[in-house]
Amino acid sequence: MERKSKTINDINAAQRLRTLLVAGYKIPASAAAIILIITYILRIAKVSDPIYTLLLFIAFSPPVLFTPFIVYVLIKEKRFGWLTVFFIIVILPAVVGIIIFYEQFQFTWMFFLVFPFFFFCYFIKFSVDEWIREYNFHQLYLLQRKEQKEKKMEGLL
Repeated sequence: MERKSKTINDINAAQRLRTLLVAGYKIPASAAAIILIITYILRIAKVSDPIYTLLLFIAFSPPVLFTPFIVYVLIKEKRFGWLTVFFIIVILPAVVGIIIFYEQFQFTWMFFLVFPFFFFCYFIKFSVDEWIREYNFHQLYLLQRKEQKEKKMEGLL
């Protein structure tokens, strides 16, 4: 297949992003509920901070790890509308929330900071699926056109 396409600049990055998005928005919802329940149980039992640190890592690792890759793919694919939405929905509320609630910041507030990330991932997944579908259709069209030209050349000879 030919590599040049009007729809996607790097199909491998787009497919990896789709894989991350499919796994990324299914797992955290149940994990968040479990972490919230464990947090309240630990608070009642008055357990020390190391467990809270582990729970913080589990809750914040997907957004922290995947944000650079999401931004990279959106820039590489020149999807500046989605990039703007990402900063408005995910980055801006997180920064403002941390600045405003810095003094009274609690573990339960973190779910309000992580939720917009998973909300964004849920909706962009459908768009990435459409990008890949358009790319595959375009590649199939180019292949059919190439085969048609070859058949035409064989018929002329």
